[in-house]
Amino acid sequence: MNPTYKQYAPRELYVPIPVPDTLEAENEYDLAYVGYRHTGSAFFDAFMSNLYHYGRYNASYHARLLGIEYPKLCVTILVLTGMTYTDFVDEYILLLADDLLKNRLKGSELKDVAQRLGFGSYSGFYHFMVSHRRWEKKRR
Repeated sequence: MNPTYKQYAPRELYVPIPVPDTLEAENEYDLAYVGYRHTGSAFFDAFMSNLYHYGRYNASYHARLLGIEYPKLCVTILVLTGMTYTDFVDEYILLLADDLLKNRLKGSELKDVAQRLGFGSYSGFYHFMVSHRRWEKKRR
């Protein structure tokens, strides 16, 4: 049975990181500083804000930030997105990682990108990216 309400996919919510060419263009990209499009749900918007700012941590970590138990977070994400917590977070982090890697400032290192995304080490980030790229190729 299909839900009668809107379910959100990471691609719908993600706002790319802009690289504006002019000062006027900077005003068009206010959403990029938030990192996601608002849904109107205070709970889900708070979760998306935490995900954007803190990165890929487990459900317990994000649930603690929201002040709820992690099973409730997982069920809520499943209801609002139709995806498991892990699948939703991984897809969102892949979008953010692709964007950060494409728009990386000169002088910033890959370990800084990995840390920004919530990975404890560059090697963890590398394994995450490799395993998800293989999975995407198989899915096509």
